[in-house]
Amino acid sequence: MRMMTEQEDKFEVDSDWVPPQLAELLPAGGHLDQEVRKLHNTYFDTPGAGLRLFGITLRRRVGGSETGWQLKVPSGSARTELQSGSRAKKLPAVLAQGVEGLRAGESLEPVATMVTTRTAYRLLNADGELVLEVADDQVESGPPDGESTLHSWREIEVELGPAGKKKDLKRARKLLQDAGASPSTSRTKLDRALGPALDGQISAVEPDTVGELVAAYVAAQCDVLASNDVGIRTGTPAVHKTRVAARRLRSTLRIFSDVFDAAAAEELDNELQWYADLLGQVRDRDILSSRLTHQIAELPKEQVRGQVERKIIETLAAERQQAVNRLNRGMRTARYKHLVQLLRGWRAAPPFTEAAAEDITAAIKYVEKAKQTADKRLRKAGDEIEKLHRARKAMKRARYAAELVEPADSQMKSIEREAEELQTILGEHQDATVSAAFLATISADRDGQLDGFTYGILLANELNRAAQIRASVRS
Repeated sequence: MRMMTEQEDKFEVDSDWVPPQLAELLPAGGHLDQEVRKLHNTYFDTPGAGLRLFGITLRRRVGGSETGWQLKVPSGSARTELQSGSRAKKLPAVLAQGVEGLRAGESLEPVATMVTTRTAYRLLNADGELVLEVADDQVESGPPDGESTLHSWREIEVELGPAGKKKDLKRARKLLQDAGASPSTSRTKLDRALGPALDGQISAVEPDTVGELVAAYVAAQCDVLASNDVGIRTGTPAVHKTRVAARRLRSTLRIFSDVFDAAAAEELDNELQWYADLLGQVRDRDILSSRLTHQIAELPKEQVRGQVERKIIETLAAERQQAVNRLNRGMRTARYKHLVQLLRGWRAAPPFTEAAAEDITAAIKYVEKAKQTADKRLRKAGDEIEKLHRARKAMKRARYAAELVEPADSQMKSIEREAEELQTILGEHQDATVSAAFLATISADRDGQLDGFTYGILLANELNRAAQIRASVRS
């Protein structure tokens, strides 16, 4: 399997559209290559659109050097493409593993066929390296049995090459738009062929309402959870981002609780909490290992005795592997399939109450209340470690709420920054506290051994850091 990052822009054009002079985009000394390709694609999905719902596409392509299987997964503003050169009609095992979770027990079936006649313009620099590829695609789509054509269209794709920079993509965008091309309204060719996977459910949310803001934020977190499901199963280090998305979603369920049906929100929250705990057991070991190896490296040489670093790394690596095994087992259970099915439903149509129909400006009150709660908890925390930890979690919720509302009110950015700063300080306190507890455990019964001296220094340093942070928060 090959893994590539794909960053591209897509444009809609009329059938008689005339391309601009693409040579204007060439770097000094570069040249333009042109070739025509015929690509035959069969797209696959579950009966419940379990892939397409999250912007993920799986296809088998036949067409020269591009023959094989491709799984495309959103990754921020780009997409990660997992490729197998297998010419077999059966889905390769590595890609089958990648979509196992999102299938949620459903079968994969052909959902559409497309034949694309592609005129590809490759813009190369003076060293022959690819800067941009502009693909002028004439697409004919039909049902999976191929008996009839549903419709056809023309579109332009501009993909950034290995030697390209974002400014090259920006210049191409301007050139094409000046020539009459319009940014595509469909995420993928499959959406263009079949229509939106959401069947208009998200669009049914009233515009300029609290519900519109919340639905967009919920959808974004569901998309991250789905994309990272594929990432975790195919070896991408996605645990941290997945855990954060679960936290953002749980925070939204709590802060905007009256916007959702209570029973449905409680069900999703329970399943997310279970999943986040599995992810956290892995992530916590990563944080501890990185933190302590860095601190050992900063100690004077005369303070590092015995095999402290080796012992810490080995202990945490063993614990992490056990946590990874628990996560992998969890992601193969019926409970996890149920979580994926819940995410599908919430992605398509969050179970809103009448409160979702409030004017968009009403969303600010949720942020203000969340920030007031966080500030109050921090004021009352004093030196109590557990109360400081609860204040930190409340500060995160305030930050995420401001993040959700920011598209409607740019002043939310200042609340985000303030909450994030306090969250970072309190997070350092929590990490120091957890680290101290780990050091106390791992160094038990080390009396009289050489490395006990270094464990003592590390433990004292962590306790001192935590105390300093508590003092700074009080002031």
